[in-house]
Amino acid sequence: MFIIYLLAISVGANGLSGAFGHLFLSDLVAEGVGWPTGSPFQLEMGFANLVIGVLGLLAVGRRDGFRTATILATTIIGLGATGVHLLDIAATGNLAPGNTIQNVGNLLDPILLIGLTWLASRTADPDAESPAFLRWQLRQQPIAGLAAAGVGIGFGIGFAVAAPLLWTLVGALVGVGIGIVISKRTAQGQDDMAVERR
Repeated sequence: MFIIYLLAISVGANGLSGAFGHLFLSDLVAEGVGWPTGSPFQLEMGFANLVIGVLGLLAVGRRDGFRTATILATTIIGLGATGVHLLDIAATGNLAPGNTIQNVGNLLDPILLIGLTWLASRTADPDAESPAFLRWQLRQQPIAGLAAAGVGIGFGIGFAVAAPLLWTLVGALVGVGIGIVISKRTAQGQDDMAVERR
């Protein structure tokens, strides 16, 4: 369960909000990192974040090598970005929030994702592939996915209007609410199909 929500929120939403910032608010992001504005590398980083965000959301519903590949991509970009920021801090003393604070998430995401995936593989539950578990997982997907979308969109709006925390929370709540409604409808549809089969 934790892996599903980490992939949705920490990888998916974080990737989408990073893409939004780098693609549409690139000068604000550059100022927050303490780097010069106007660099075309912002666009490249925006698309890299978009890829990570999309992979995170798609990996929510997967239990195969796709999930592993997504965790690997998140780890590589997180460690690489942290390395660049640490080199900049060492070379210039740049302690801007965008150059320091984000490194916590860049390192924590891979640690949690790899650790929880390893733990899940070591303690494999024989019921993990049961029809009941698969139905439960299917019901979690719209909640996790829409929560991620809400966080990403909310953060982007909040960053643009200088209230990221408020708008991120609003986006998360709206996303979770819509996800719960869709999840309940999905569950009702599954129950109706089960009754018809009988």
